[in-house]
Amino acid sequence: MKKYLNYYYAFLLATSMVLMAASCKNDDIQPTVLDKELSAITQRLADSTELVSEVFWDTTFTVAPGVEETDIHYLSMKGLTMRMFVVKIDLKEEGVELFPLTPFASSGFGMQPIPEMMEWVDVPGKKVVGGVNADFFNMDTGEPRGVVHLHGEAIKTTPMVGRSFFGVDENGRLVIEHSDDYPEFQDGLYDALGAGDLLIKDYNLVPIPSEDIHPRTAVGITDAEEVYFMVVDGRQFDYSNGLSLSEVAEVFQALGVRDATNLDGGGSSTFVTLHSLEDVFHVRNRPSDGTPRPVANGWAILVNENE
Repeated sequence: MKKYLNYYYAFLLATSMVLMAASCKNDDIQPTVLDKELSAITQRLADSTELVSEVFWDTTFTVAPGVEETDIHYLSMKGLTMRMFVVKIDLKEEGVELFPLTPFASSGFGMQPIPEMMEWVDVPGKKVVGGVNADFFNMDTGEPRGVVHLHGEAIKTTPMVGRSFFGVDENGRLVIEHSDDYPEFQDGLYDALGAGDLLIKDYNLVPIPSEDIHPRTAVGITDAEEVYFMVVDGRQFDYSNGLSLSEVAEVFQALGVRDATNLDGGGSSTFVTLHSLEDVFHVRNRPSDGTPRPVANGWAILVNENE
């Protein structure tokens, strides 16, 4: 019996040594990371900015012809987890257009979540495939801080001092301008809503007054009649932490936009697209309030009904 026990313990010792050796050997082997092709937008951010340390995953898909969504989960250079949502809109694509959202599709002031505003859009031959929030606003009355032009009618003509506006003029030209220049453009605007701090003008970065980090909604435009709406979630440490305005500008510069401006962020940031399988609007981001906040206005993306 004693001889058997000695043999048994010797076997266990030998086995343990083999396992330890294998374990030590494995410690020296780096795990193999499969090569993966990043989306065009993610690749630009990785190559042309100092924002991205590691991309956990990204995906790009077509919401409708001329409308492309990119979702990115990455680790920032600050060591923070981030979620970014970008929709690229090609206004040269037949039937694709922007449409201003207002509560209950009215010209009055009020507040309503973006997905509900999208339900109220009724344009013959068109369907809504996406939407984001737009201007800052009085959270008691819902009055937008900036200008409001709806389909050629000037509803509010007092811009927010020191900020900007975004819209489309009577000739279909995309416009992002500083509030000081509003009188020059006022009579020619077709659809326009107020916006925040200018980020890029004529391809040049604009000085940023604040480096605070928050959830963000922003918009950039190119000379090729393309619009980029971007939403970055924040205030959720284990999910997404937000960006400063200079970081948002860095993103847009990497995307090659001519002009870009900040929109209302924080709990107002909302990014919605039409679900790919069901005829329902899907809130793609995770608003920091927990649910989409009632806001003053927004921008919808329209395409032809049969797309």
